[in-house]
Amino acid sequence: MQATLKLLRFFLAALILISCSHKQEISIDDHTYYPTDSGSVADFDVTKTVYTVAQKPQTTTYKLRQTITGSYKNIDGTPVYKLLYTSTEKNNAWHQDSSTILWRTIDKVIMHETGMPVVKLLFPLFNGATWNANLYNAQSETMVSVHAKGKPYVIGNTTYPNTITIIRQDDSTSLSRNRHIEIYAAEIGLVLKEKVFLRYCQNPDCLGKGQIISGYHEKLVLKTYSK
Repeated sequence: MQATLKLLRFFLAALILISCSHKQEISIDDHTYYPTDSGSVADFDVTKTVYTVAQKPQTTTYKLRQTITGSYKNIDGTPVYKLLYTSTEKNNAWHQDSSTILWRTIDKVIMHETGMPVVKLLFPLFNGATWNANLYNAQSETMVSVHAKGKPYVIGNTTYPNTITIIRQDDSTSLSRNRHIEIYAAEIGLVLKEKVFLRYCQNPDCLGKGQIISGYHEKLVLKTYSK
C-alpha cells in the first residue's frame, strides 16, 4: 500500500511538472488588435510596383501617415472615428492623401474603403474564423479568414510579439495571382498590408511560365507608431 501511494505521488508530481513546463497561450482582448485612440499616428513605408505590357515595371516608394483625428457618435450612439491619411512626395513634403471613417461595435470593426463599408474584423477572433467582408455593401461576397492569432511577427529589426493575420484573398493559377493580407499587432493595429493582383501571359508559348503582363504589387510596412 505504501509503495502504491509513493508511486501515485510520483506520477502526480510528474504531471504537475509537465503541465508547468508548457507555456500557456497568451490571451489578448480581441479589440486591442485595432486600437482607436484619438490622436494616434502610424507611419508606413509604401512600395508599389505596377506591371504593364508596354513598358518595364514601374516602382514607386513613399511614406503614408494615418492619424485618428477625432470621433463623433452616430444615431445609435456608436463612436465613429475619423482617419486622415497624408503622404510624402519626392521632396518629402507631407500633403493630404485621403480620409475615411471607421466604427467599432462589440463584435465588429467596420471601415469605409473606397466609399463602401468593409468588415475588417469580426469578434471573437480565432484561428479559422471566417466572415464576409462585404456584408454591408453591394459587392460580391468576399470571405475573410483568421490565421496565426497570438503569434509573433518580425518586420526588419522589430518583433511584434502578439499578432493576427487576416487573409482577404490568396489564390494562384496559371493565369493570375491574387493576394491580399493584413497583419495586426496587439495595442498597435495594422503593421503590414500586402496586395498582389497580377495577370500572366496566356499565349501558348508562355502559358504557365509566370510571365506578368499586367497588375500591381503593393506593400505597406509600419515604421513608427505613437499615441
